[in-house]
Amino acid sequence: MPQNLSVFLNGRPFRVPAGSTLGQLLAEHDPDLFAALRGGRAIATDGRDIVVDPDAAVSGGAIFRVRRSSRASEAADA
Repeated sequence: MPQNLSVFLNGRPFRVPAGSTLGQLLAEHDPDLFAALRGGRAIATDGRDIVVDPDAAVSGGAIFRVRRSSRASEAADA
């Protein structure tokens, strides 16, 4: 059985299996926000406000913020 990791998403703690991605976590717990992220209408950042790839594996204790962004949608339209 894989080890579970604690991660934080938008201020809420979650336990996820090792090897999980931010995208998987978001798809399970907030599908609408996940769709916005995939569609370029949201942005994912880490605890330092650095943009992160939602397909990268998460690590224990990671802090993520995913928020809708008008800038992201403007960039996607360009």
